[in-house]
Amino acid sequence: MAVALPCGAADPAPGTVPRFARDPNPIALAGSARPTRYMEASGLRAAFLGREDGSFEAWAYPLKILHDFNLSFGIAAYADPIPGASLATTVDVRPEASTVRYSHAAFTVDATWLVPRDLPGGLVLLDVKTTEPLTVYVKFRPDLKPMWPAALGGQYSYWDDDLKAYVIGEGSGRNAAIVGSPLGLTPPEQPAHNLPDAPSQFAIRITPEVAARGLVPIVIAASVDKLEGAKKAYAALLASPEALYHEAAAHYRRLREDMTSLESPDRRFDLAFEWGKVALDKGFVCNPQLGCGLIAGLGPSGTTERPGFGWFFGGDAFINDWAISSYGDLDTVRQSLEFLRKRQRADGKMMHELSQGAAYIRWFEDYPYGYYHADTTPLYIIAVRDYVRASGDQAFAKDFWPSMRKAYDYCVSTDADGDGLMDNTKAGLAAVETGALRSRDVQTDVFLGSVWTEAAAAAADLAATADPAFVPTARAEAAKAHASLNRRFLDDAARRIDFAIMKDGTGQAEQTVWPAFGIWRGVFDPGHPAVAGMLDELAGAGLGTDWGARMLSKDSTLYEPLSYNNGASWPFLTGWAVLALYKEGRADAAWRYLDSLADLTFLEPRGYVPELFSGDLLRSIDAAVPHQLFATTGFVSGVMRGLVGLEETDSGLRLSPRLPPEWDHLVVKNLRWRDARATLEIRRDAGGAVTFKVVDTTARHLPVTLAPAPPPGVTLVPEEPPLRLGDAPRRLRIIETRTDAGVYTARLQGLRGHTYRVRLDVPFAVQSIEGGREVARDGRARIVEIAVPDGPARWVNCRLVVRLGSRLK
Repeated sequence: MAVALPCGAADPAPGTVPRFARDPNPIALAGSARPTRYMEASGLRAAFLGREDGSFEAWAYPLKILHDFNLSFGIAAYADPIPGASLATTVDVRPEASTVRYSHAAFTVDATWLVPRDLPGGLVLLDVKTTEPLTVYVKFRPDLKPMWPAALGGQYSYWDDDLKAYVIGEGSGRNAAIVGSPLGLTPPEQPAHNLPDAPSQFAIRITPEVAARGLVPIVIAASVDKLEGAKKAYAALLASPEALYHEAAAHYRRLREDMTSLESPDRRFDLAFEWGKVALDKGFVCNPQLGCGLIAGLGPSGTTERPGFGWFFGGDAFINDWAISSYGDLDTVRQSLEFLRKRQRADGKMMHELSQGAAYIRWFEDYPYGYYHADTTPLYIIAVRDYVRASGDQAFAKDFWPSMRKAYDYCVSTDADGDGLMDNTKAGLAAVETGALRSRDVQTDVFLGSVWTEAAAAAADLAATADPAFVPTARAEAAKAHASLNRRFLDDAARRIDFAIMKDGTGQAEQTVWPAFGIWRGVFDPGHPAVAGMLDELAGAGLGTDWGARMLSKDSTLYEPLSYNNGASWPFLTGWAVLALYKEGRADAAWRYLDSLADLTFLEPRGYVPELFSGDLLRSIDAAVPHQLFATTGFVSGVMRGLVGLEETDSGLRLSPRLPPEWDHLVVKNLRWRDARATLEIRRDAGGAVTFKVVDTTARHLPVTLAPAPPPGVTLVPEEPPLRLGDAPRRLRIIETRTDAGVYTARLQGLRGHTYRVRLDVPFAVQSIEGGREVARDGRARIVEIAVPDGPARWVNCRLVVRLGSRLK
């Protein structure tokens, strides 16, 4: 990995670039190379999407430049080149660059993928240490194809000896790419008027003397502004890799230090939060033909032109904005909203998705994907209202009001049955896109009903600034929607919130995680048995796994563990379960999910959370996008809006923090509201007393209302091993804990016949323990074994009851 030149070192050899010191990075993730695991380097305009074996595909938006990029190495003792994948030993993954080390007895090569912040391409910088002449073979398959579903014809490539690079072009001449190195040797001839069937290849010969005098660059660039544009990008990349590296490092340092950060006893948790910011930040990209906005996710496309979900999505952006605004990046939120406003349909409906290849085709006219989701439009209204609350930007609210009014009117127009709720039958899909839950007989699903209920209220809030005369209309619509939602979806007799209302007026009784959104956002009236039952389901083993919440309960006859919509576990939906459980006082159950979401940041890709996981075994499903923004949002929003309890209001921040039972402190730095910033400090002393302090860090005072939950007194922490890939659900589930009239009760679920061990911290004299057996003491804490009885079901309900005496001194 690149280091500074020693004093007195020779100037860089011709064709190399100077070595430079990499900035220290406290969130770097290093370890043994795992050849099949995802790894990326990305910026605003380009991305290398690959694996820890060093292979990747390269994009300069909107163009896929190449795929199957890989290195191999030749030395005199070997008749054939040694594949780099067989030599990949370690990786060092950082937001600004990713490095693969290739290790052999005769040489070591550190290949750093550097994709600058704002150029359409990237570099692979080879730091070579060798005892003998080494030939590096660079292989790849050229593409020069726009993102799906667009296409170009007549692609060709040729070697330019002046550039020492392959030039890749296409019939119109409008798009071009260049792949090469100043040290590249002229390769064998290949077809001049089309792309070759075999991979393209060139060689770089490196002597020990050259290796000692600089980094060997491989440059990859593309442009939609003809070959001259590609040449300009290629030259800019080659001109100063060190400056480009430090520019990227400085950007991510500002993200780390200027935005909200955490300091807790759990380094893993704090690190997951930092990488959550990085993962979301990398989702804001710029397309030279369409502008800058939030994509949904990134992952290798292989032989296709679909790089994960590397194009623009409306609903995803609005959901991700809740996480991005929570750590203070209001500028990205504003730009994402402005980008999407430009794509609002004439009737007010908001865009669902926009391919980065849209400039090559009639995307909205000829393809069905642009506006086919119903939830995007009400989510837009909520997102704008929430941004205005956080930023205080009244001018923005007034500027956006015509768009808001169009969106509002569209939503109202989709109420076909007059019950005050938007209807899927007119507006389109919302909660599910595929599978058995997507029924033609659904009138309104619970997610669409919930988002519209809040959106109507959000429209009234915005109208108070932009169009006061409209406030009574929007409030009346919100009240009608609220009453209908609670009347039609809450089944108090069955303690259930239905998934959908069918065309015949009956409720679809499937247990899904979707009602969690409405519980978090407060559109369901508290105190209903249906809401309490739904919270039990969210905490229990039907919807819950050890790594997150399933979309559909495993107890359903429709459940399929690998199904996209009928059983897989979604981190973004798990985030809503976290928020609902925290909102309704079930912090123990919420923490179990949130803690596992932190683990998902590191279990598969380093620093990124995959889109979805099997509902039965801890592993992402084959179709999952490895860097999915809203998967990360599940964790980041869960931390900030659940654990910290952040809520922006018109008068300041409201914080309702819940310190996890294992922690004695939490410091939340750089909380932001408008132009003010502050730090929140939470401390728990040895006696269990919790104190809170808010310290302004700017000249402007940040108004904060603290509303912490009462300290629980008794805390229960299960003892269990870390999550491992391939695990089946086995952890003890905490449904609810409460202390009432001197009795602590924990409602639990466990595997039948299984014995669990928990750490019970009780700052009281204990008169008796029922449902468990004390087996050891650790200071004030009691180690208790809970034997789950046998039963007909795999998961069995049980209780731990502790009768308390006087408080200990």
